[in-house]
Amino acid sequence: MKKISVRYATKSCFKQAEVRQIISSTKLQNRHGAEVCASDHFEVEFPSVSTNEPLERNLEEMVRHKAISAYNQILEPCIVEHAGLILENYNEKDYPGGLTQPMWDALGAEGFLNSVTWAGEGATARAVVGYCDGMNVHLFVGETKGKFSAIPLGGRHFYWDTVFIPETSNGRTYAQVAEGEDGLVEKVKLSQSRKAMVKCFEFMLGQDPIMFPR
Repeated sequence: MKKISVRYATKSCFKQAEVRQIISSTKLQNRHGAEVCASDHFEVEFPSVSTNEPLERNLEEMVRHKAISAYNQILEPCIVEHAGLILENYNEKDYPGGLTQPMWDALGAEGFLNSVTWAGEGATARAVVGYCDGMNVHLFVGETKGKFSAIPLGGRHFYWDTVFIPETSNGRTYAQVAEGEDGLVEKVKLSQSRKAMVKCFEFMLGQDPIMFPR
């Protein structure tokens, strides 16, 4: 069976490793309701493109623009993703949302914690995956609830993994989870990105086979 080629636009080696892990270890529901392995149906490529995105809190709007930007360069159906943190007390305002990365880049781990934990330790990690087929952009959202650590913890310095503690991680940050034996497998099981990617893959499996010939 010929697999569907997923063109995932990212230059991040951390994200590439996680996407490969998601595909290799995830079960999906196909269009008939049967459970199938993602690795039996999808293979991934990482085209080297630089995408454009507006700077705003709303992650869905950011990803919509990012997906169109990627498609305009690749000229083939492609996937993009962006993630951010939403403070528990500012959920309705999606804050900081799409502003998480520029804040993180400017302030670093400790400065970021100082700038957000005044609002409380609760937060939601939100990932939005955008699939652009050249005609439409389809958006898929995944969320993981958790809280901030008091200080950065863990050695895998991928984005805010050192400061976010998922609810079901036994008090460990994402970075600490990823350090353990089979750590990337465990981290991916918890991640908001996997939840969004599963929705995207199941959407693709549910489309008319003529869209994704095998």
